Amino acid sequence: MPYELPPDPSTERRTRVTRWVSFGLAAVMVVLVAYLGYVGYEGSRQLADPPSPSTDCRTPAALGWTYEAIGYDIATDAALQAEPDPRDCTQQGAPADDTVTTGSVEIAGWYIPAAAGAGPEAPTVVMAHSWRTNKSTLLDRAALLHDAYNLVLFDFRNHGQSSDAPTTQGVRERDDLRAIIDWLEREKGPDRIAVLGVSMGGATALAEADRDARVDALVVESTHATLAHAAEARLGTSGYPLALPGSWAILLGTLVRTGLDVSVVDPDQTIRRLDDRPILLISGGADESIGPDDAETLRTRAEEAGSPVELHVCADAAHAEANETCAGEYADWVLGFLQRALSSPG
Repeated sequence: MPYELPPDPSTERRTRVTRWVSFGLAAVMVVLVAYLGYVGYEGSRQLADPPSPSTDCRTPAALGWTYEAIGYDIATDAALQAEPDPRDCTQQGAPADDTVTTGSVEIAGWYIPAAAGAGPEAPTVVMAHSWRTNKSTLLDRAALLHDAYNLVLFDFRNHGQSSDAPTTQGVRERDDLRAIIDWLEREKGPDRIAVLGVSMGGATALAEADRDARVDALVVESTHATLAHAAEARLGTSGYPLALPGSWAILLGTLVRTGLDVSVVDPDQTIRRLDDRPILLISGGADESIGPDDAETLRTRAEEAGSPVELHVCADAAHAEANETCAGEYADWVLGFLQRALSSPG
């Protein structure tokens, strides 16, 4: 009869430890996947449907300017004058009609003639707002340009008076911008067009200029190099751990939610293809909504592509606040650049 050795206590211990370690790793993986799933779901939801949108409903009339409504009846703006606080309105005005459309999306905007009396053929600046804002929030910047330039301000899809449709961080928004430029060319015929874009508007401006030679110059303010950088920065600022994989989860979630790869319009790619068109980059030194080196990255990419590029940094400015924090310098940067870039037909 064979003799059976007693169980080895160390072997039993190793087996128990192995089981607990395996269980612990499995639990960690489940928690990690659940966390990244939540970040991807919630982050992509906010990117596609901006929370807490701007309630600013000022029109150019608030600054005493004459203007032309694009895509809606200007008479309906009279209702906005009854708002007790035009920067915190209960409405955005009449919904856009089908004058300017991108597919089934109607776009609303304003055409504001230059105060100096330049005709419609004179240089015109199209202004593209950021995520969660609208055309009204650009009026303070427009005040710097109104004397010398005809202006076009408009609402991207899912913002302001334009139609509801998923926000795609520049992929579909470049179609909105193109529709506005088409309207401008058809109705006014300016000989030179610049686009000033803030944050998402800057990414959209670069994406449209990549395929649209009518854009002669660009002012790109507080704009990320990649959307992954912006998502990572916002997650980190909000205190979420694992911001880098979290940013990837948000991009994946956006792909699932919208069916679009929003990274295809990342500015560090589109800015490489603008040939010799001049670009002004403006960044805030205290901007925690984009990567810390994004502005330098964009300048490097533009230089490598042969584009004349300027970069100005307002050291104390947070995201999209350089026009307020460095008001005098900002005006000098933008007006000086546009004078050089739009001084003669291209």
